[in-house]
Amino acid sequence: MTNLPLQSITITKSLAKSALGFTASDKTEYIFLTQYFDNQKNKIKEIIMNEEGEEEQIIEFTYSKDNRILTETHHFPFDEIKEFTEFIYDNGLLTKKVKHYSYGSVENTVWTYNEYQLPLSIIVMDEDGLEEESEWFEYQGKNLTHYLKKNALIGKDTELWLSYDDKNRVMEEKRWSNTNMKTLTTRYDYSKNEEEPDMKVINEKGEIIEAHIKDFDDKNRLVRYEVQYVNNGLKYNISTFEYNDENAVVYTETIDQNENVQRKITSEYDEKGLLKSELKSEYEVELGGLNTYTLNYTYTFF
Repeated sequence: MTNLPLQSITITKSLAKSALGFTASDKTEYIFLTQYFDNQKNKIKEIIMNEEGEEEQIIEFTYSKDNRILTETHHFPFDEIKEFTEFIYDNGLLTKKVKHYSYGSVENTVWTYNEYQLPLSIIVMDEDGLEEESEWFEYQGKNLTHYLKKNALIGKDTELWLSYDDKNRVMEEKRWSNTNMKTLTTRYDYSKNEEEPDMKVINEKGEIIEAHIKDFDDKNRLVRYEVQYVNNGLKYNISTFEYNDENAVVYTETIDQNENVQRKITSEYDEKGLLKSELKSEYEVELGGLNTYTLNYTYTFF
């Protein structure tokens, strides 16, 4: 990987919308995204384009001398909408975010922290100071043990409880969600890999409804990831990964229980180790098959 200071990345997208294959006449090629950076590696501007080559969104960032983000501006040229966000710090910690909407309203987000500089609360308020959303955190030492998210409209949105082993690894997570009004338990198994454990998700009846099974090669690289889940019978997705000599992923493929390809990506890298191109195929219901497109990456340096 190059150590040269990056000035910009341009991503060009070549799209083929046919699920049954494509010819050159079917393809459209356009600049999809351009990102600009300063000499401190901070992203200072991002331009998102549509297929007609028109700017859909422009995002700009400013930073402090110690590289903390100070402002973020979103501009939508078609609708002439602009949103401006400023970030405020105290002793190096983000304590307030103020978002100004183009129609005149203001949204404030406020953080509080404990003695370990870990967040205790995150509260989102409207311009009148009324709470819209909040997040609350409890710890044992530096380990998060309880998390609660509330919403002004529905009340409790999500609640989470976590337990750890003597190595401070998460062993069990209980999650309640307003979406289904149920508590699901996830248990983690680190016997294969310390960083990427296997997982089992258990419902309130004690039944396993989802399992995540990972396999690694002799270099400790993830080579197979199987997700099993119960939905009118046992179903699964299996993802496989291939690497080059620099340990970068060069091929990924995901198939379902019927061995239908759901997704595949072929990646190429340049002599500096930078991602050069990605050939992607993703299943789309509307097409009844794979939508295939290519992303090409171009870099400039200071």
